Amino acid sequence: MRNARKKAGTAVIALFVLGIVCVSIIVYAKKYGTKAQEENAEAAGRTDDGSEPRRTKGFAGESAEDASIDFVALREINPDIFAWIHIPDTAIDCPVLQSEQSDVFYESHNANKEEDDTGAVYIELANLTNMCDFNTVLHGKAKEGPFADLYSFADPEFFEEHEYVYLYLDGNVLTYEIFAAYERENTSLIRTYDFTYLSGCRQFLSDLYGNKDREKNVREGWENVSGYNYIITLTARKEENAERQFVVTAVLVEDAAGTVSRVVAE
Repeated sequence: MRNARKKAGTAVIALFVLGIVCVSIIVYAKKYGTKAQEENAEAAGRTDDGSEPRRTKGFAGESAEDASIDFVALREINPDIFAWIHIPDTAIDCPVLQSEQSDVFYESHNANKEEDDTGAVYIELANLTNMCDFNTVLHGKAKEGPFADLYSFADPEFFEEHEYVYLYLDGNVLTYEIFAAYERENTSLIRTYDFTYLSGCRQFLSDLYGNKDREKNVREGWENVSGYNYIITLTARKEENAERQFVVTAVLVEDAAGTVSRVVAE
């Protein structure tokens, strides 16, 4: 009888210990299993309930690192947003806007339409938002502004190693190859050259290649760019009233959707 009671007591203790072990395993599994699920879900681009994770990079959570830009969401924030520009290895990864109010509206407002001295990247009304002009001029401030890294292309080594600018449109991605980076007089390219005619396009290219500035960077192989090409020129200046502006010019080399087209006037 005494042995039976002893065995029963031992069994109760064993069950009690086993229960503690099981509870510990369950708690551990919930704690660390949930963490693993969250990490796996984040790596897979979703949360554990299947919804999209909240992004924290870039304007409004968007970034070219996502490989796609949600223009529906961006236009809900600001309908002036029509494109997104990204230059690898720089902080240039932001929306491009065009204001119907004024060509210089985004000199003093950010992409949220809030007053902000750093401004935003924008084009003037003279340019088309479908990027079908010969030369689409993108403006951005350099001093603490969105084009602060544009001056990196003044360094010949950086210029040589960084060839491409990516411009995202709704339903399309355009790839441009940078072929020139230099300083010029701080005047409006849109008002200096009539890019609607071949004569204006030729004059711009003649002045570009005729600029004998020793600090100008030019990529070999693009000497035959003509008025039939599609180019973008990024402009920036370090000071508000600077006499010179820094420009980076790139030519379209890939149109993913095949939608960039225009009739060239002689």
